[in-house]
Amino acid sequence: MPLRPLPSTAALAAILDLLPVATLILDLAGLRVLGGNAEAAALIGCRPAALRGAWDALLEGTPAGAKLRERLAAVTSQEAPEVFDASLEPPDVPARAVLIRARCVEIEGQACLSAALVDITRRQEAEARLATAHRRLEVALAGAELGAWQRDLRTDILDVSPRWCEMIGLPPMRRVPVAVWKQLVHPEDQAKLRRLTEDHLAGRHDRFEMEVRLRHADGRWIPVLSRGEVIERDAGGRPQVITGTHYDLSARREAEAALARSEWEARRRLAELETLYRTAPLGLGQLDRSLRFVRINEALADMNGFPAEAHVGRSAWDLVPDLRAAAEPLMRQVVERGEPITDIEVSGETPKAPGLRRDWIEQFYPVCDPETGEVTGLGVVCEEVTERKRAERTRELLVRELDHRVKNLFAVVSGLVSFSARGAATPQGMRETLLGRIGALARAHDLVRHAIEGHDRRPFRATTLPGLLRALLAPFQGGDLPEERLLLRGEPVPIGPITAPPLALAVHELATNAARYGALSREGGRVAIDWAAEREVLQLRWAESGGPRVVRPHMVGFGHRLAVQSAMQIGGSADFAWEPGGLVVTLDLPLERLAL
Repeated sequence: MPLRPLPSTAALAAILDLLPVATLILDLAGLRVLGGNAEAAALIGCRPAALRGAWDALLEGTPAGAKLRERLAAVTSQEAPEVFDASLEPPDVPARAVLIRARCVEIEGQACLSAALVDITRRQEAEARLATAHRRLEVALAGAELGAWQRDLRTDILDVSPRWCEMIGLPPMRRVPVAVWKQLVHPEDQAKLRRLTEDHLAGRHDRFEMEVRLRHADGRWIPVLSRGEVIERDAGGRPQVITGTHYDLSARREAEAALARSEWEARRRLAELETLYRTAPLGLGQLDRSLRFVRINEALADMNGFPAEAHVGRSAWDLVPDLRAAAEPLMRQVVERGEPITDIEVSGETPKAPGLRRDWIEQFYPVCDPETGEVTGLGVVCEEVTERKRAERTRELLVRELDHRVKNLFAVVSGLVSFSARGAATPQGMRETLLGRIGALARAHDLVRHAIEGHDRRPFRATTLPGLLRALLAPFQGGDLPEERLLLRGEPVPIGPITAPPLALAVHELATNAARYGALSREGGRVAIDWAAEREVLQLRWAESGGPRVVRPHMVGFGHRLAVQSAMQIGGSADFAWEPGGLVVTLDLPLERLAL
């Protein structure tokens, strides 16, 4: 196709000067400047007279120039111009971005190239800034986990971001019909969403915001916070474009539910700890660094003898001063060193039981600030062991008493054997005498056994002097002897486990001698046993009558010695009088020792 002829060169130059756009006429073969206007010279950065040389230097001097030459050489269109972007980098002039519209023309029979150059540097800079802002917005939306949307009310199409699609499980897409989006909204939320949108479009609200449920691709409903605002209106003020964001509330709801569960569990555990703290049988308390009570449970308050509320804010020593000397140095040590001290034995008195010394085992531990680790006070765990200590002391006493009694029993039995052997004519006689004496000890022990057991298992229950005498003399009431031959007269004086055995031996020995040699060996003989308390002494009188004539022995026998020793063991004395009418024995025994 032949080139379209243009006016002559002179006429063309005059026309080019009239154009407000930078224009060049180039030789098609070498791309040399045949003509150009002042705008083209200004764009290239030279004077109009120097345009040809400046253009040649621009095409040859830089890679951008070489690329432009190559692109211009490729232009073949004669009708519609070819449009493309290029970069002009002339020497000593800032680079320019240009939009070039070029086509082939014929001037005075010469094939030429017409090129119009539009400076688009500012536009590209604006587009770059806009692209940067858009990228920043995308980054911000992605960082905030926001899905962006924009609704064109003229087309009812939503432009959506990848995050918007990802939120509801859809593949990435750019556009979604509003009708399709509405189908994703939960039926119970559609009316409210429509009302809020209409109110906003009508100008009743600057923006709208609503929590809406959207159906995920997997069928579940997810909570979404939808916000939107009109950003474009027509000349009549009618809304054209709404833009907004979606925020997936699923993670927040899960976090809120987890937080609620955590708070519930914390409250449950705190209530459990509070219940344990309040009802624990151990005394529990917390004090500040000045050793003033911060909190205390009922058990410790009861130990101290004050209500729990009376402790808070008060010094420990205002309430239990008797414990200060033992406990304060250790408490100060815990606060200063931040190390616990355990198994502390403390004894003293508290207002709960004045005059009664009580025992505790205590543990002191530091209470620290969870943030800084600084010791802010100390905690106290207190266990009262008064009864346990008393039981331990009682057991120790019983062990020592048992040891003492066993040793005494060996000594008594050894003495009984020795004395019985000396006075016995035959082994059979020794056997009967020894068994009778040991039996008396056994009967005495049976009467006082409950008193011994009472220290540990039963309440104390001592026997009495009449009960002891009846038990010891029962063997001598049998047979043909009438009951009135043994007369007992006196008040029921208590007899304890320590006094009973020696008293039993003495009475048994007197009864045995009376049955063999004294009043009980004859028909009509009698024994009267009287006792009475005078001042702090119990006087027990054994008087025989109606028996053989009494003659004072030339030497003291075992029965005499046993009675004297038994009385002395109790802390008393024994006096023997060999009256013509019968033997009279008087035992003076201290009242305070009888019940032991």
